[in-house]
Amino acid sequence: MRYTTLAREAETEIIILKSRFIASGCEVQTVEAAEAFLHKTRERWPDATHHCYAFRVGGPPLVDRYSDDGEPSGTAGKPIMTVLEHNLYNAILVVTRYFGGTKLGTGGLVKAYTQAAQALIETAGRLEKEPCLSLELHYPYALSGTIEYQLAQAGLKAEFTYSADVQAQVEVPLSQKEQLLAQLSHPQLLIREANTP
Repeated sequence: MRYTTLAREAETEIIILKSRFIASGCEVQTVEAAEAFLHKTRERWPDATHHCYAFRVGGPPLVDRYSDDGEPSGTAGKPIMTVLEHNLYNAILVVTRYFGGTKLGTGGLVKAYTQAAQALIETAGRLEKEPCLSLELHYPYALSGTIEYQLAQAGLKAEFTYSADVQAQVEVPLSQKEQLLAQLSHPQLLIREANTP
């Protein structure tokens, strides 16, 4: 299953009734990466009134979270999440607000946070991707030429580590997984999914 995410990390700003809404976002593959981006955003604008956000990552299971960060319930995080759900996957959107002195009301806040999230997506652009699986290959030096040739033929780039044997870390699109495993089949080759014991 292909999915659409943000093409690049980006930032944009809109001003509504003197309140600044700074939207920022990027592609994220894990909850930890989303939380790290949120933390970085809070550090960048520590004196902002609110840092409202939404993110969707992973799957299965899909993890999605959002926060109004002190704005009236349902006026910030949920509108950002709605924009995210209709457009992106594996992404985080953060809208930082500096209060300008004029209250916008609940309807005005929903509209402002929605507009800021949409503006960010337009600025960053969209990119269609295919989910990948991270594989670790372990094999003796004698198989190096064969393995590296097969990975190159499949259009895959690997990171190699050379010690007692060769270790290769490679990101494989899910649609290529079965074919690649069949091609690489060898009694001296150990293949496992990264981050599994």
